[in-house]
Amino acid sequence: MLLPTPETAFEKQHRFNPDVIKSKNIRRITFDILDKKDFEVAVDKSLIESYDFDTNGNLSRYYFTTIIQTIEKQINTPPAYRKRRKVSNGGTQIINFYVYDTVSTSYFYNNKRLILKRYHDGFNYYESRYYRYDSANNLTKELRFKETNNSKDKSIFILGNQVQLSEDSFQYQKYSSGQTKCTYINNENRSYKEVITNYDSLGRKKEIMEYYTVASWIMQEHRFEYDGNRLAKAKFKGNANNTVDMTITYEYDEKNKELYTEKHYKGELLVKEISYITDSNNGLLNSFIIRDPNNKTMRIVKLKYDFGSVSKRDE
Repeated sequence: MLLPTPETAFEKQHRFNPDVIKSKNIRRITFDILDKKDFEVAVDKSLIESYDFDTNGNLSRYYFTTIIQTIEKQINTPPAYRKRRKVSNGGTQIINFYVYDTVSTSYFYNNKRLILKRYHDGFNYYESRYYRYDSANNLTKELRFKETNNSKDKSIFILGNQVQLSEDSFQYQKYSSGQTKCTYINNENRSYKEVITNYDSLGRKKEIMEYYTVASWIMQEHRFEYDGNRLAKAKFKGNANNTVDMTITYEYDEKNKELYTEKHYKGELLVKEISYITDSNNGLLNSFIIRDPNNKTMRIVKLKYDFGSVSKRDE
């Protein structure tokens, strides 16, 4: 159900297996989220995270709610009676009310290739990235634009103005079956980064090394390990600002080949652990728990599935 990949290992959103999504005719997965601190009651803040899919199982829209403001209100509670006898004089209670943003990203494809990714911050800011490919399916150009929506109904996007923010081109050199180099070129036609990718004997990405032209001392590297055909470990090191050392490990159920534990480290320190629970009846991911051992908090997420067509109103 979940498919960790080298390309998506360090992304915040989850990566679902498009083959499973397509075979089970899943059109939407919605996360119902509860946050809980140790020794305290779980709090439902009405947070939602949602994934929409097209008929090929590809992600078509991802959106989530985020709290931008918390308002505390003092509520007067009336006296309480039991069998006509007053047992409480009442009092006051502090209740939190939340103001939300809905942040979304929409994805568009042509011949199974991502050609457009449009981000919306929930207000009036839209940013789009357009992608072009060569005959070998290599990404050759990324154009980034700030855009305006001419529609009064924000659930509908009608393109108005475009302001180009950047244009990156990519040139490839293949040194052998196990190594390629990609040169990043900006809109001034100047190279600013080189990326060396090494592959194992099965053609899987083993190492990605990034070198920057202007700041030659900056280096970023990804390393990947596999368990059979599944990603077992992803590691990132970088020194662009403070030194960053991150590792994610993946453990799978040997019977069903489903992901059941994911651990995130900064250096040697465990900062997040995710436990996945699969429904034994249908094989679908039922829920998962994200545990933060340092802040002593956890997030409990239950999945809701929509099958078949999703209405235009929902989209």
